[in-house]
Amino acid sequence: MYRQDANELKRVIMQAVSLFGVPKLMVTDKGRMFESSEFVTWVSSLGCELHFITPEMHHANGQVERYVRTVLNMIRIEANHKKQSWSGTLWKLQLVLNITKQKTTQTSALNLLIGTDATTPVIRALVREVAIEDNSPNREALREISRDRARRLLRDNQEAQDSYANRHRRPPREFDVDDLVFVIKTSQSTGKLDSGMRGPYKVIKKLPSGRYTLKLLAGGYGKTTQAAAQFMVPWKGEWCPETCAALFSDDNSDDPGDPNNPVAGPSAPGDSDNPVAGPSAPTPGASTGLSMPMLDSEPETAANPVEDDLPSGEAVLGINPVA
Repeated sequence: MYRQDANELKRVIMQAVSLFGVPKLMVTDKGRMFESSEFVTWVSSLGCELHFITPEMHHANGQVERYVRTVLNMIRIEANHKKQSWSGTLWKLQLVLNITKQKTTQTSALNLLIGTDATTPVIRALVREVAIEDNSPNREALREISRDRARRLLRDNQEAQDSYANRHRRPPREFDVDDLVFVIKTSQSTGKLDSGMRGPYKVIKKLPSGRYTLKLLAGGYGKTTQAAAQFMVPWKGEWCPETCAALFSDDNSDDPGDPNNPVAGPSAPGDSDNPVAGPSAPTPGASTGLSMPMLDSEPETAANPVEDDLPSGEAVLGINPVA
Protein backbone atom coordinates (compact mmCIF):
# COMPACT_ATOMS: atom_id res chain seq x y z
CA MET A 1 0.00 0.00 0.00
CA TYR A 2 1.32 3.41 -0.98
CA ARG A 3 -0.85 5.28 1.52
CA GLN A 4 -3.32 4.45 4.26
CA ASP A 5 -6.74 5.54 3.08
CA ALA A 6 -9.98 3.92 1.92
CA ASN A 7 -9.28 4.18 -1.82
CA GLU A 8 -5.87 2.52 -1.57
CA LEU A 9 -7.30 -0.19 0.68
CA LYS A 10 -10.06 -0.91 -1.82
CA ARG A 11 -7.48 -1.26 -4.59
CA VAL A 12 -5.47 -3.83 -2.63
CA ILE A 13 -8.55 -5.80 -1.55
CA MET A 14 -9.86 -5.77 -5.13
CA GLN A 15 -6.68 -7.43 -6.37
CA ALA A 16 -7.06 -10.21 -3.79
CA VAL A 17 -10.74 -10.65 -4.66
CA SER A 18 -9.95 -10.94 -8.38
CA LEU A 19 -7.50 -13.78 -7.66
CA PHE A 20 -9.17 -15.73 -4.86
CA GLY A 21 -12.80 -14.58 -4.86
CA VAL A 22 -14.89 -12.80 -2.23
CA PRO A 23 -14.23 -14.01 1.33
CA LYS A 24 -17.08 -14.82 3.68
CA LEU A 25 -15.55 -12.98 6.65
CA MET A 26 -12.95 -10.24 6.87
CA VAL A 27 -11.33 -9.67 10.29
CA THR A 28 -9.63 -6.29 10.74
CA ASP A 29 -8.54 -3.94 13.47
CA LYS A 30 -10.27 -0.65 14.20
CA GLY A 31 -8.13 1.48 11.92
CA ARG A 32 -9.66 4.57 10.38
CA MET A 33 -9.49 3.22 6.84
CA PHE A 34 -11.27 0.02 7.89
CA GLU A 35 -13.97 1.93 9.79
CA SER A 36 -14.62 4.45 7.02
CA SER A 37 -18.17 4.39 5.73
CA GLU A 38 -16.93 4.14 2.15
CA PHE A 39 -14.99 0.94 2.78
CA VAL A 40 -17.69 -0.62 4.97
CA THR A 41 -20.34 0.02 2.31
CA TRP A 42 -18.11 -1.39 -0.44
CA VAL A 43 -17.35 -4.58 1.52
CA SER A 44 -21.04 -5.06 2.30
CA SER A 45 -21.90 -4.73 -1.39
CA LEU A 46 -19.55 -7.63 -2.12
CA GLY A 47 -21.48 -9.85 0.30
CA CYS A 48 -18.61 -10.06 2.81
CA GLU A 49 -19.05 -9.74 6.56
CA LEU A 50 -16.72 -7.31 8.33
CA HIS A 51 -15.61 -8.04 11.90
CA PHE A 52 -13.56 -5.60 14.01
CA ILE A 53 -11.32 -6.89 16.79
CA THR A 54 -11.21 -5.16 20.17
CA PRO A 55 -8.28 -2.75 20.73
CA GLU A 56 -5.42 -4.13 22.87
CA MET A 57 -6.69 -7.68 22.19
CA HIS A 58 -4.26 -8.87 19.54
CA HIS A 59 -4.97 -12.53 20.21
CA ALA A 60 -8.50 -11.97 18.93
CA ASN A 61 -6.95 -12.29 15.46
CA GLY A 62 -4.37 -14.87 16.42
CA GLN A 63 -3.97 -16.54 13.02
CA VAL A 64 -2.88 -13.30 11.39
CA GLU A 65 -0.59 -12.39 14.29
CA ARG A 66 1.13 -15.78 14.10
CA TYR A 67 1.54 -15.51 10.32
CA VAL A 68 2.96 -11.99 10.60
CA ARG A 69 5.47 -13.15 13.22
CA THR A 70 6.71 -15.86 10.86
CA VAL A 71 7.06 -13.37 8.00
CA LEU A 72 8.95 -10.91 10.21
CA ASN A 73 11.42 -13.58 11.31
CA MET A 74 12.11 -14.52 7.69
CA ILE A 75 12.56 -10.87 6.71
CA ARG A 76 15.06 -10.37 9.56
CA ILE A 77 17.16 -13.27 8.29
CA GLU A 78 17.19 -11.95 4.73
CA ALA A 79 17.84 -8.32 5.71
CA ASN A 80 20.24 -8.69 8.67
CA HIS A 81 22.24 -11.83 7.90
CA LYS A 82 22.16 -11.98 4.10
CA LYS A 83 22.23 -8.18 3.71
CA GLN A 84 19.47 -8.17 1.11
CA SER A 85 16.62 -5.78 0.56
CA TRP A 86 13.46 -7.09 2.20
CA SER A 87 11.28 -5.70 -0.59
CA GLY A 88 13.32 -7.59 -3.19
CA THR A 89 13.09 -10.94 -1.40
CA LEU A 90 9.44 -10.70 -0.35
CA TRP A 91 8.24 -12.70 -3.37
CA LYS A 92 10.60 -15.55 -2.47
CA LEU A 93 9.39 -15.59 1.11
CA GLN A 94 5.80 -15.75 -0.09
CA LEU A 95 6.62 -18.71 -2.33
CA VAL A 96 8.32 -20.55 0.54
CA LEU A 97 5.31 -20.04 2.78
CA ASN A 98 2.89 -21.20 0.09
CA ILE A 99 4.66 -24.51 -0.58
CA THR A 100 5.64 -25.35 3.03
CA LYS A 101 3.55 -27.91 4.91
CA GLN A 102 1.84 -26.46 7.94
CA LYS A 103 2.36 -28.29 11.23
CA THR A 104 -1.33 -28.54 12.12
CA THR A 105 -2.91 -29.22 8.72
CA GLN A 106 -0.02 -31.39 7.46
CA THR A 107 -0.38 -29.84 4.01
CA SER A 108 0.66 -26.68 2.22
CA ALA A 109 -1.42 -23.62 1.55
CA LEU A 110 -0.97 -24.07 -2.20
CA ASN A 111 -2.35 -27.61 -2.01
CA LEU A 112 -5.44 -26.45 -0.14
CA LEU A 113 -5.98 -23.71 -2.69
CA ILE A 114 -5.52 -25.46 -6.04
CA GLY A 115 -5.04 -29.11 -5.10
CA THR A 116 -1.39 -29.57 -6.08
CA ASP A 117 2.08 -29.29 -4.53
CA ALA A 118 4.57 -27.65 -6.83
CA THR A 119 7.42 -25.17 -6.79
CA THR A 120 7.02 -24.45 -10.48
CA PRO A 121 4.18 -22.47 -12.05
CA VAL A 122 0.83 -24.20 -11.91
CA ILE A 123 0.32 -24.43 -15.70
CA ARG A 124 3.71 -26.08 -16.23
CA ALA A 125 2.99 -28.57 -13.46
CA LEU A 126 -0.38 -29.47 -14.96
CA VAL A 127 1.10 -29.98 -18.46
CA ARG A 128 3.81 -32.22 -17.03
CA GLU A 129 1.34 -34.37 -15.13
CA VAL A 130 -0.89 -34.79 -18.21
CA ALA A 131 2.09 -35.81 -20.34
CA ILE A 132 3.38 -38.36 -17.83
CA GLU A 133 0.18 -39.94 -16.49
CA ASP A 134 -2.35 -41.72 -18.66
CA ASN A 135 -5.35 -40.88 -16.52
CA SER A 136 -5.62 -37.54 -14.81
CA PRO A 137 -6.53 -37.89 -11.12
CA ASN A 138 -9.68 -36.30 -9.79
CA ARG A 139 -8.00 -33.15 -8.53
CA GLU A 140 -11.15 -31.54 -7.21
CA ALA A 141 -12.09 -34.57 -5.11
CA LEU A 142 -8.61 -34.83 -3.61
CA ARG A 143 -8.62 -31.13 -2.86
CA GLU A 144 -11.95 -31.35 -1.03
CA ILE A 145 -10.70 -34.32 0.99
CA SER A 146 -7.61 -32.33 1.97
CA ARG A 147 -9.72 -29.35 2.95
CA ASP A 148 -12.03 -31.42 5.13
CA ARG A 149 -9.05 -33.00 6.87
CA ALA A 150 -7.40 -29.61 7.38
CA ARG A 151 -10.64 -28.17 8.75
CA ARG A 152 -10.94 -31.01 11.26
CA LEU A 153 -7.31 -30.68 12.35
CA LEU A 154 -7.64 -26.92 12.78
CA ARG A 155 -10.75 -27.35 14.92
CA ASP A 156 -9.01 -29.92 17.15
CA ASN A 157 -5.97 -27.68 17.48
CA GLN A 158 -8.16 -24.70 18.37
CA GLU A 159 -9.86 -26.63 21.15
CA ALA A 160 -6.50 -27.79 22.50
CA GLN A 161 -5.08 -24.26 22.43
CA ASP A 162 -8.16 -22.83 24.15
CA SER A 163 -8.04 -25.41 26.94
CA TYR A 164 -4.32 -24.74 27.49
CA ALA A 165 -4.65 -20.95 27.49
CA ASN A 166 -7.74 -20.89 29.74
CA ARG A 167 -6.70 -23.49 32.31
CA HIS A 168 -5.89 -20.84 34.96
CA ARG A 169 -8.16 -18.09 33.68
CA ARG A 170 -10.97 -16.72 35.82
CA PRO A 171 -14.19 -15.26 34.43
CA PRO A 172 -13.80 -11.51 33.84
CA ARG A 173 -15.73 -8.95 35.82
CA GLU A 174 -19.09 -7.95 34.40
CA PHE A 175 -20.19 -4.35 33.94
CA ASP A 176 -23.63 -2.85 33.45
CA VAL A 177 -24.80 -0.15 31.09
CA ASP A 178 -24.08 3.41 32.34
CA ASP A 179 -21.19 2.23 34.54
CA LEU A 180 -18.15 4.52 34.66
CA VAL A 181 -14.80 2.86 34.06
CA PHE A 182 -11.17 3.52 33.27
CA VAL A 183 -9.44 1.51 30.53
CA ILE A 184 -5.86 0.21 30.72
CA LYS A 185 -4.08 1.17 27.49
CA THR A 186 -0.39 0.42 27.97
CA SER A 187 0.34 1.04 24.30
CA GLN A 188 -0.53 4.73 24.79
CA SER A 189 1.77 5.24 27.78
CA THR A 190 4.02 8.29 27.39
CA GLY A 191 6.65 7.38 29.97
CA LYS A 192 7.60 5.30 32.99
CA LEU A 193 5.44 7.39 35.32
CA ASP A 194 2.38 7.10 33.09
CA SER A 195 -0.07 4.58 34.53
CA GLY A 196 -1.56 3.83 31.12
CA MET A 197 -5.09 4.43 32.41
CA ARG A 198 -7.38 6.35 30.06
CA GLY A 199 -10.85 7.66 30.72
CA PRO A 200 -13.26 7.91 32.34
CA TYR A 201 -15.55 6.09 29.92
CA LYS A 202 -19.23 5.27 30.11
CA VAL A 203 -20.50 1.80 29.22
CA ILE A 204 -23.21 2.19 26.59
CA LYS A 205 -23.57 -1.36 25.26
CA LYS A 206 -22.68 -4.95 26.16
CA LEU A 207 -21.01 -7.14 23.53
CA PRO A 208 -20.39 -10.90 23.42
CA SER A 209 -17.27 -12.52 24.92
CA GLY A 210 -16.79 -9.93 27.67
CA ARG A 211 -16.51 -6.90 25.35
CA TYR A 212 -18.13 -3.52 25.88
CA THR A 213 -18.82 -0.44 23.81
CA LEU A 214 -17.59 2.68 25.62
CA LYS A 215 -17.94 6.40 25.17
CA LEU A 216 -15.61 9.02 26.58
CA LEU A 217 -17.32 11.32 29.05
CA ALA A 218 -15.54 14.46 27.83
CA GLY A 219 -13.84 15.27 24.55
CA GLY A 220 -15.02 12.17 22.68
CA TYR A 221 -17.14 14.11 20.15
CA GLY A 222 -19.65 11.25 20.07
CA LYS A 223 -17.12 8.61 18.96
CA THR A 224 -17.27 5.21 20.64
CA THR A 225 -14.64 2.56 21.26
CA GLN A 226 -14.50 -1.02 22.48
CA ALA A 227 -12.64 -2.63 25.36
CA ALA A 228 -12.36 -6.02 27.01
CA ALA A 229 -13.46 -6.57 30.59
CA GLN A 230 -9.97 -7.58 31.77
CA PHE A 231 -8.68 -4.11 30.80
CA MET A 232 -11.52 -2.19 32.48
CA VAL A 233 -11.41 -0.81 36.02
CA PRO A 234 -14.53 0.63 37.73
CA TRP A 235 -14.44 4.34 38.53
CA LYS A 236 -16.24 5.50 41.69
CA GLY A 237 -15.94 9.23 41.10
CA GLU A 238 -13.51 12.09 41.70
CA TRP A 239 -11.31 12.00 44.82
CA CYS A 240 -12.40 15.38 46.20
CA PRO A 241 -11.77 17.03 49.62
CA GLU A 242 -15.27 16.14 50.84
CA THR A 243 -14.77 12.43 50.30
CA CYS A 244 -11.32 12.58 51.89
CA ALA A 245 -12.67 14.34 54.99
CA ALA A 246 -15.20 11.57 55.46
CA LEU A 247 -12.35 9.10 55.99
CA PHE A 248 -11.29 10.89 59.19
CA SER A 249 -14.77 11.09 60.76
CA ASP A 250 -15.76 8.72 63.58
CA ASP A 251 -18.48 6.43 62.25
CA ASN A 252 -18.58 4.20 65.37
CA SER A 253 -19.25 6.88 67.97
CA ASP A 254 -22.84 7.59 69.05
CA ASP A 255 -22.05 11.19 70.06
CA PRO A 256 -19.51 12.75 67.68
CA GLY A 257 -19.45 15.95 69.78
CA ASP A 258 -18.39 14.19 72.98
CA PRO A 259 -15.08 15.74 74.13
CA ASN A 260 -14.12 12.45 75.81
CA ASN A 261 -14.23 10.68 72.48
CA PRO A 262 -10.69 9.36 71.94
CA VAL A 263 -11.02 9.67 68.18
CA ALA A 264 -10.64 13.16 66.75
CA GLY A 265 -13.61 14.36 64.75
CA PRO A 266 -15.93 17.30 64.13
CA SER A 267 -18.08 18.50 67.01
CA ALA A 268 -21.87 18.24 67.12
CA PRO A 269 -23.77 21.18 65.60
CA GLY A 270 -25.80 21.89 68.77
CA ASP A 271 -23.04 21.60 71.37
CA SER A 272 -23.19 24.64 73.68
CA ASP A 273 -19.76 23.99 75.19
CA ASN A 274 -18.11 24.19 71.82
CA PRO A 275 -20.14 26.64 69.72
CA VAL A 276 -17.47 27.05 67.04
CA ALA A 277 -17.61 24.43 64.27
CA GLY A 278 -14.45 22.41 64.00
CA PRO A 279 -12.61 19.50 65.60
CA SER A 280 -13.20 19.13 69.32
CA ALA A 281 -10.31 19.79 71.65
CA PRO A 282 -8.96 16.77 73.54
CA THR A 283 -9.63 16.55 77.27
CA PRO A 284 -6.50 16.90 79.43
CA GLY A 285 -5.39 13.57 80.76
CA ALA A 286 -7.52 11.59 78.33
CA SER A 287 -5.90 9.14 75.98
CA THR A 288 -6.39 10.55 72.52
CA GLY A 289 -5.50 8.78 69.30
CA LEU A 290 -3.10 10.39 66.88
CA SER A 291 -5.07 11.90 64.03
CA MET A 292 -3.75 12.64 60.57
CA PRO A 293 -3.34 16.42 61.06
CA MET A 294 -0.98 15.77 64.03
CA LEU A 295 1.46 14.11 61.67
CA ASP A 296 2.39 17.47 60.16
CA SER A 297 6.02 18.40 60.66
CA GLU A 298 5.06 21.98 61.58
CA PRO A 299 2.69 21.89 64.59
CA GLU A 300 1.76 25.60 64.51
CA THR A 301 -0.80 26.61 61.91
CA ALA A 302 -2.05 30.17 61.66
CA ALA A 303 -5.20 29.61 59.62
CA ASN A 304 -7.23 26.83 58.14
CA PRO A 305 -6.64 26.09 54.45
CA VAL A 306 -9.26 27.07 51.94
CA GLU A 307 -10.89 24.33 49.89
CA ASP A 308 -10.85 26.30 46.66
CA ASP A 309 -7.10 26.85 46.89
CA LEU A 310 -6.25 23.15 47.08
CA PRO A 311 -6.16 20.73 44.15
CA SER A 312 -8.57 17.81 43.98
CA GLY A 313 -7.54 14.84 46.07
CA GLU A 314 -6.26 16.66 49.17
CA ALA A 315 -8.29 16.46 52.37
CA VAL A 316 -9.24 19.74 54.03
CA LEU A 317 -9.23 19.44 57.81
CA GLY A 318 -8.96 22.04 60.51
CA ILE A 319 -5.99 21.84 62.84
CA ASN A 320 -6.16 23.00 66.45
CA PRO A 321 -3.09 24.87 67.61
CA VAL A 322 -1.04 23.02 70.16
CA ALA A 323 -1.29 24.60 73.61
